[in-house]
Amino acid sequence: MTIGGQLKTGFSHPLRIFQELNEKPLRAALTFFFAIVIAVSICFTLISFLQGADMGNESGISGLYPVGLIVLGTFIGLVQGLISGVISLLGISLIEHFFLLFVDVEQGFEKTIKSAVYALSPVVLFFWVIVIVQNLFASLLLLICFGLMTYWGIRIFHEKSKDRAAFVSLATSIVLMILLRGWIFSQGWSLESLFP
Repeated sequence: MTIGGQLKTGFSHPLRIFQELNEKPLRAALTFFFAIVIAVSICFTLISFLQGADMGNESGISGLYPVGLIVLGTFIGLVQGLISGVISLLGISLIEHFFLLFVDVEQGFEKTIKSAVYALSPVVLFFWVIVIVQNLFASLLLLICFGLMTYWGIRIFHEKSKDRAAFVSLATSIVLMILLRGWIFSQGWSLESLFP
């Protein structure tokens, strides 16, 4: 199937995509997630160095020092990205599994991690949009995307009904919004300004 055909199937039948992902082992899901985390971390670090290079080299430093600085900065950014990825994945998985306990979870924690991997992947991948745009609606759109992906993951990986999957997805998204409220509403927006 062509890439266009896969995208069309993914948008028209997202549950089918999650059914195919359910058959893959946890190792494949984790490899997918950390490949995205590594790529985004390296890109963020290199972009920050390129933005710094636009300001010019006023100090007159030349030679291998800037190259070493870029390599060291990229390594540090990669380590920070991996640590943030692990903490985010485990935190979201624990929150999601906590709410699954209310709806009689039958599958193990491994299925919850797989669900969190595929729900967090678009968030990690498109995080740069939020950093550049710095708009409340873009942040909320990414949160809605996370909620939908969590819903589909719960439906397929944990084999839950629509209402139970909606409860877990909504509860997990609300907790995530509460935890990240300072970051989401940091663009000068507040709920009072939206609803006077």
